[in-house]
Amino acid sequence: MEKMSTPCAACKYLRRKCTQACVFAPYFPPNKQEDYAAIHKVFGASQVTKILSDLHPSQRQDAVTSLVYEAQTLLLDPVHGCSPHVYNLQRQLKDLQDQLHIARNELASYNNIVPPLDLPPPITYQQNHHNPMLMPVVSNYDGPLTQQLHEEAHRVESERSAQVQQMQPNAAPSKRDDCP
Repeated sequence: MEKMSTPCAACKYLRRKCTQACVFAPYFPPNKQEDYAAIHKVFGASQVTKILSDLHPSQRQDAVTSLVYEAQTLLLDPVHGCSPHVYNLQRQLKDLQDQLHIARNELASYNNIVPPLDLPPPITYQQNHHNPMLMPVVSNYDGPLTQQLHEEAHRVESERSAQVQQMQPNAAPSKRDDCP
């Protein structure tokens, strides 16, 4: 194997010769030593090599970015790591989906054209069963905004169903229709 002119950050950290076949070279250039040091402290070189070799080459850059972020957050908060960040993002996503549902229902109540949007549940961080750092997610966030959104969605849905019932012709004539 040919020796590279400048070793990658991983080979510098491990004090070894960097070759053309180095798994880390494309993802840890010489100026990214802090990133590799964090990954090495948390996961270890052999584990990262195994993770990268198990992935398709098109997925490796995203995996490295994710590993660097997770390693840095675990070094800052060894107990929870990036779980609080993931939880906050999931809560924001849920709130935004609730707001979207309310807006669509309200729009549908005005013109009865837009059907309600039923999105499939998003793939969560915890569904990635290959991640050894899994923590349970509290999915029933009951903040004031979420409660308000649920109440508003229920109100809009009941108004909409009442409007739909008024628009449908009744099978039996009402007393008003019998009046001369």
